[in-house]
Amino acid sequence: MGAEGVEDPHVWLEGVEEEKCLDWVRAKNTASLGKFGDPKESATYNRILEVLESKDKIASVSKINEHYYNFWTDADHVRGIWRRCSLEEYRKPPAEVNWELVLDIDALGKEEGESWVWHGKTLLDEGPEKRKVRCLIQLSPGGSDAVALREFDLDTKSFVPDAEGCFRVGACKSDASYKSRDVLLIGTDTGKEGDMTDSGYPRRIREWHRGTPLKDAEVVFECESTDIAAGSSRYYDRGVWHDDRNRAITFYTAEYHFVFEGAWRKLDVPEDIKVSTFKDSFMFELRSDWTVGGQVYNQGSLLAIPCDKFFAGDMAAAVVLFSPSSCQSLEDKTGTLSFLVLSVLEDVKTKLMFWEYKEGTWQSLGSFSGLGMESVSLQAVDSDANDELWVTIQGYTRPTSLYLSSAPELLEG
Repeated sequence: MGAEGVEDPHVWLEGVEEEKCLDWVRAKNTASLGKFGDPKESATYNRILEVLESKDKIASVSKINEHYYNFWTDADHVRGIWRRCSLEEYRKPPAEVNWELVLDIDALGKEEGESWVWHGKTLLDEGPEKRKVRCLIQLSPGGSDAVALREFDLDTKSFVPDAEGCFRVGACKSDASYKSRDVLLIGTDTGKEGDMTDSGYPRRIREWHRGTPLKDAEVVFECESTDIAAGSSRYYDRGVWHDDRNRAITFYTAEYHFVFEGAWRKLDVPEDIKVSTFKDSFMFELRSDWTVGGQVYNQGSLLAIPCDKFFAGDMAAAVVLFSPSSCQSLEDKTGTLSFLVLSVLEDVKTKLMFWEYKEGTWQSLGSFSGLGMESVSLQAVDSDANDELWVTIQGYTRPTSLYLSSAPELLEG
């Protein structure tokens, strides 16, 4: 049924894998191609494809242990390869980099008779004292929303065998992360009624212990069936461990719970606030005005407050890291070990604002505005270890360019 009880005559198309739905799509495709022609035969299509498949693209990387990992697609690797190299190798001209293959998705699909599409990975993080060896790889059959979860070993460059009690889940709209090496926090469809929300995403979070049946895993958190999804994670943030649970009520509202002093505590904040952490502090991004503690914080602001101060109700300890104006808005934020860099649009020009977090205190270090109309994208190299940044810059007269820098170097211009 549609709005105000009006019946939707196309609701049957929600059976996306049913043959009658596929026949309808094929008929519409045939009619469109007959009227407009096959885009693959146009010069524009082939020029765009040439750019997308070019081996001259910048191979963006993420650091795991001593290696720098890249997921790469081109004409020879349509579904992609996951590969790695050292920083010394990565600094070489692209054609000279000696990449080490970690996983070939095309070869895997051919071997298993599946049309696998890479949907990313989730690392096991046991803190800075231990190497990151295990991860959950997400593979989607045919590129659908559903993903299969399979545990992978970065040292052996292979999937963890069943004989070792590997974590493995079939294709479903699942969400999972490691609580520890042998425990997963997972939301998925175990076949039990109520496992999924009305939107088709995980409603219940379970603690799944290695070597035990998933269906017997204890439910530790759940959201309402009318919510979008439930989520949970345990993560290490610059020397501090955080445990969180959340209800994604809508795409723009959520409810957050964190462990504080050994107990779960709900965050008493408006549902439309975006919550994250920086070391031992909460960071709040406001989607609407917030009046709390006798203070009005404007929509679009970014606040930081120590977790202990927040739970004690001491909002006077909050620091406004950014407040919008008629000509300024916050585009993004990037945290390194000790610095927070805010990407701000000021009169449609890029401006970087720098804060340093030292001994529990935030200090404004100034800003840099020398990039004009060029766009800047920042990514921390290893926010638990250093202040280095990957800096990607592009503009009308500058091709996309990647630099290895640091927060202090950027501040100096």
